[in-house]
Amino acid sequence: MHFYARSFPAVVLAAAALLLSGCSTSTDSDSRHHADADSPAGKLGQAAHTVAVKTEKAAEVAGRKLDKAAHDAHEGWEESARKDKEKAH
Repeated sequence: MHFYARSFPAVVLAAAALLLSGCSTSTDSDSRHHADADSPAGKLGQAAHTVAVKTEKAAEVAGRKLDKAAHDAHEGWEESARKDKEKAH
């Protein structure tokens, strides 16, 4: 996966965190939290979270596929080596 594709969710999350950091205090009420979540910065944070979750899931799937491909390539290598040994004897 390209460096930019891996770092994009992190950049979006960092931007969202910076935007939201000035808005949140420990004395905010539940209604204020809901209002903040509906603000443009809140929407950005929600979108960033969604992108991060989907990216993580896609990376897990890609990792499993790469592991399987590496395993298959190794098995093919071993099979070829066995055939070469049989031909030599």
